[in-house]
Amino acid sequence: MTVRYAILAVSLLVSAGPVEAHDPSLHGAAIAKPAMAPAGLAAAPPGALPFDHIGGPFTLTDHHGKQRTDADFHGGFLLAFFGYASCQSICPVGLQRMTAALDALGAASHRVQPVLITVDPENDTPSVLAEQMPKLHPRLLGLTGTEEELRKTMQAYQAESTQVSRDSDGKPVYAHGSYIYLMRPDGKFATLIPPVLGVDQMADILRRYVN
Repeated sequence: MTVRYAILAVSLLVSAGPVEAHDPSLHGAAIAKPAMAPAGLAAAPPGALPFDHIGGPFTLTDHHGKQRTDADFHGGFLLAFFGYASCQSICPVGLQRMTAALDALGAASHRVQPVLITVDPENDTPSVLAEQMPKLHPRLLGLTGTEEELRKTMQAYQAESTQVSRDSDGKPVYAHGSYIYLMRPDGKFATLIPPVLGVDQMADILRRYVN
């Protein structure tokens, strides 16, 4: 990764300020702090890795029930957000802004595949994601998998997640890293986008890479 990518990623993290959270003490620090996760979904080991170590091989299942690997997305840009379908906090905010910024690219948007990688495999089955993803965006792809498959994916992306409570329906509530990952057509890391940025700001960042 070039110094330019690292500087841009760091500047975004610094300038964005605090990220909205389910739990302010746990949320929104996907990089530069030890990761926290529930048993079976441990993410990165203590101590963040360099930016050029973000990303890597993964095998997951999309909301159509088709197995997907990271290689399926090579040749285009991958825009990834770690969250879950029943999230009522930062997930809908981040996903709505992310997909709106993608639409703002116009014709170039087809060079970018937006995905939600779940942190809640127990509830986010392919059928659940198939129902929820089109409500957010017609091109948004939901990815799920076994706990082990998701643990490896989260570790590769230095993403973090931990269950902090349950809602009134008994569903788990997670604190999780909420930055948006942009990966290049060669599968390498490009930059991080804080979900609290405005749509226009996100779109400007995407244009720098996609165009």
